[in-house]
Amino acid sequence: MHPRIDYNKCVGSLECYDICPVDVFDVEETEDGKRAVVARPEDCIECEQCLQVCPTDAIVLVED
Repeated sequence: MHPRIDYNKCVGSLECYDICPVDVFDVEETEDGKRAVVARPEDCIECEQCLQVCPTDAIVLVED
């Protein structure tokens, strides 16, 4: 399993990026600012910390 971000809900807080213990996320510059992207899904350890800190529930875990 690995995280998937719903960019219709994401507000770019980058809390998922900051909390991830295994660096699954990278930060990407967009026209609207910065946002997290799932860069290394295979590294996810399913700790669910990113789900817990996301202020808009924009992250879900999905099957590989």
